[in-house]
Amino acid sequence: MQHTTRRAILGITAIATLFVGSARADFITAYGWSTTEAIVNSATGATAASLALATCHNGAGACTTANADVTFTTTGVDFSATGANVGTWLGSSAFTLDNLVDNIPTNSMDPTIWMFIGNVSVTSPDPFTIAHDDGTTLIVNGQTVVNAPGPTSPATTSGTYTGPANGNAPFELIYTECCGGPAVLQVSLLAPQNAPVPEPGSVVLLGAALLGVVAFRRKSGQPA
Repeated sequence: MQHTTRRAILGITAIATLFVGSARADFITAYGWSTTEAIVNSATGATAASLALATCHNGAGACTTANADVTFTTTGVDFSATGANVGTWLGSSAFTLDNLVDNIPTNSMDPTIWMFIGNVSVTSPDPFTIAHDDGTTLIVNGQTVVNAPGPTSPATTSGTYTGPANGNAPFELIYTECCGGPAVLQVSLLAPQNAPVPEPGSVVLLGAALLGVVAFRRKSGQPA
């Protein structure tokens, strides 16, 4: 089956990074796997449950932290690259990647699956905003806050944590890339606690400018 041509909107990922709330995570551990087209195109392609599917890791077995192709630690989640291999995508990070082990730097980002885990300080309610291409799911303190697992053009999805306030709540972020670039994952509130907060006027002006820049391009269809 051919994938439907998807519209890429320039500037949407930059706008997403301007949403600011109270939640903060200072230490994040990440795992990445080269997977199969089947897993990232499935309805559960960006959920925690997908990591247990038999075809997750290189089409041969379940994804586990022990067989991850890529591992690193970081203090924020902000990646964006077009037509990228894994090494290039990792190099696009706005945050330093520590303890990086990349066994597949020349592999295409399409298809891969990624898991980011850690603890985050949250109040209640606490909003989260994610710019993503393709699917993503965010679970905070056992609550699914963002659930957008399907293939998509660059999109911004928001959700609100409504559980009890917690200074050290566990979170799990699942991300999948498929169906052609770009590969985008930017999470507005998973950032160091000393991250700068933009002035409200700056947010309005920059958001208006970015919304005025729209471009369309075709993303090549691939068989499911």
